[in-house]
Amino acid sequence: MQMRFIQLAIVLIGPSVVSSQVARAVDYWQQGPFKVGVRTEVFIDDARECAITHQPRTLVTEIWYPTVDEPTTPKNTFADFWLNEMGVGAGRFAMSRFGGDFDKINESFKTVAYRDAAIREGKSPLLIFSHGNGGFRHQNTYQAEYLASHGYVVAAADHTGNAAVTILPDRMMIYTKLTREPERRDDRPHDVSFLISHLTKLSESADHWLSGRLTPDAIGMFGHSFGGFTTCRTTELDDRIKAAMPMTLASSLWTEEGEDQSEPCPIPLMVILGDADRTVKEKGNRVSTAYFEKATGPKYLLNFKDAGHFTFTEMTQINPNFGDGIGVEKDKDGNVTLEFSDPLEDQRITNAYSAAFFDAYTKGDVEALGFLDENHTPEEMDFRQN
Repeated sequence: MQMRFIQLAIVLIGPSVVSSQVARAVDYWQQGPFKVGVRTEVFIDDARECAITHQPRTLVTEIWYPTVDEPTTPKNTFADFWLNEMGVGAGRFAMSRFGGDFDKINESFKTVAYRDAAIREGKSPLLIFSHGNGGFRHQNTYQAEYLASHGYVVAAADHTGNAAVTILPDRMMIYTKLTREPERRDDRPHDVSFLISHLTKLSESADHWLSGRLTPDAIGMFGHSFGGFTTCRTTELDDRIKAAMPMTLASSLWTEEGEDQSEPCPIPLMVILGDADRTVKEKGNRVSTAYFEKATGPKYLLNFKDAGHFTFTEMTQINPNFGDGIGVEKDKDGNVTLEFSDPLEDQRITNAYSAAFFDAYTKGDVEALGFLDENHTPEEMDFRQN
């Protein structure tokens, strides 16, 4: 089984990449060997008019990356993600809608990244993250930081108009349902393709902090919920993506009856689900499982027991009683009917498998294929591979 995966990796990635990585041993249960930097950039796609702002499509983008061994800049804070006074005000409102207190979140927010730290020498694969419907670019900070510590550059943009709130240079844009209309289906995938092109161009330039830092043919993508859809759809539109990891939703097209009608995913795929997801419900999990089953490349399915939709997000730090994977579930009389699984443990497992998956299929790491060959935590999740 493992030899077949090694052969597939060589075909998909190229023997020169595989041979350069095989000697490296990794403990996927630990933070990677690199410290992490984070920066906020604003990128403008002059080739597209935003259907929401009627201006060139503008993407506020967070980038996590390996930094130098001794960063001299301060640790990142939750407030830093909100950019300015107007943004912090918007963040206060957004967090209150989720049942959280902005100031308390800012005081306790767990992060390992250093704001605006110098990027480390050397090239890294590029990973793009896509947030959920009404989410925000930093909603999976725990995962982005972990992957950056393992040697990745991770970029995540607010999908303007579909994020809870986006702080643009000249205005604040709140979420609008217009971004869910059928004609807007490919706005998010086009955002991702633009980011790939633009970041690659910056890496090829001589005067940007990303200059010379990206491996142009080693690109992966992951996303949560609507970002899972975005991941699947982008792989259909952009063949530069070498590995895809949709979480809580995996499909680019499905029926009201819960039938997946996507094209079979041809690239390495890891689908992550929660079996007690109250947002996509059983129908969403059925669609996602069908997407996994008909994928034609190497594939993995992690279905976490008693996990919900928000298990895999920073809702753990925003409102520990939010529900749907965070805290407990109660009936109409207030009786506890389900204690959701420990989201921090599920995130720890998600991080380990995420790093191994992208190591295997963007770096060509043979030892990572060995890690992916088994279910290391059968008490926490059901696991399938092919």
